[in-house]
Amino acid sequence: MLFCEQCKVHVKGALLRCPLCQSPLSGTQEENVYPVLPPAKRTMRLFLRLAALATVVVAVICSAVNFSLPQTGWWSVLVIAALASTWLVLGVTVNKRGSPMKAIVWKLGVISVTTFLWDVFTGFAGWSLDFVLPIFIPCAQLAAFIVVMALCLRPAEYLFCMTFCILAGFLPLIPLLCGTIGIIYPSVICVGISLVALAGLLLFKGRELKDDAVRRLHL
Repeated sequence: MLFCEQCKVHVKGALLRCPLCQSPLSGTQEENVYPVLPPAKRTMRLFLRLAALATVVVAVICSAVNFSLPQTGWWSVLVIAALASTWLVLGVTVNKRGSPMKAIVWKLGVISVTTFLWDVFTGFAGWSLDFVLPIFIPCAQLAAFIVVMALCLRPAEYLFCMTFCILAGFLPLIPLLCGTIGIIYPSVICVGISLVALAGLLLFKGRELKDDAVRRLHL
């Protein structure tokens, strides 16, 4: 049996160093009692590389066709922008996959900004403010609530993200008060849902929210 002179303990298996202090072991090695772990799967990395290659291929083909037929308008720019937007959302999803609440917050911010920019650079028909944002924000709030309930998260693990999602629901108030919204019903419903959610958060988790704010702001 192997023996560690530093820790004065016997070690089973076929190790070369002590698992406690990493000192060399003396004695006779035995059959390894620890299971051999298979190498980590690289499925996700392979998928992302293949998807990236496919994205480049699509972008190059669309650009070549568009360059050959300029009379059709520069639609390839929109295709490339759509691919970039997709990769931006996918990157957030992969990067924040270990923290569902942070993933929701990041997606809320990225998708909201990206959608608004798409609306602006395509002539600003107002569809982002009329429909997409007022509908997407309550869906993000609902998703955050489901994650909290399903994972039984502690207040410190979700209060900041939940507060961000709720406060984001008041953003449609800005274009609503400025009169830049054509259809007001989705925005009014979004603000109403956010107001109820904020009231519920303050009533049921007000103390925890205050403690979390003090801890984060070092007050």
